[in-house]
Amino acid sequence: MISDTHAGLVNQLEPGVLLAIDEADILVHCGDYTQKTLLDGLRAKARRFVGVYGNVDPYDIRNEIRPREILEVDGKKIGIAHPHWGGPPFGIEEALLAEFRGVDALVFGHTHEADKRMMNGVLVLNPGQAYSSWGVPATVGLLTVGDGKIEGEIRVIRKE
Repeated sequence: MISDTHAGLVNQLEPGVLLAIDEADILVHCGDYTQKTLLDGLRAKARRFVGVYGNVDPYDIRNEIRPREILEVDGKKIGIAHPHWGGPPFGIEEALLAEFRGVDALVFGHTHEADKRMMNGVLVLNPGQAYSSWGVPATVGLLTVGDGKIEGEIRVIRKE
């Protein structure tokens, strides 16, 4: 999964991010594409695409996708969101967990900080930002679902 790409075209994403997209069975984007051309390109590139819009996404994106989704994979429910209202990052996880009762995992964007933790029995994962900036590497999130379990990890993408 990726978030906060802030790009115009798929080919502007870093090679490691593109490789992660190619390897994914389902590409989940947690908002802040910034341009519809990127949304269209990701839909074309992914085997299967699920995405939500973020607080900086324009109306042409907001008219095509929703601010939140629930994806079910092998009996596990995954809530997907980006606080489309924007604002400071404090308390985002708690607010989103209140909206997504009964999920096994919650994935979200907005803070640009990759994070993985358990909260109230729910795997909470923020894939971070899908581009490198100011010494901060790009990151992607990976969810593995199977055998009645759901596991997550953060992958740091090194510039080539």
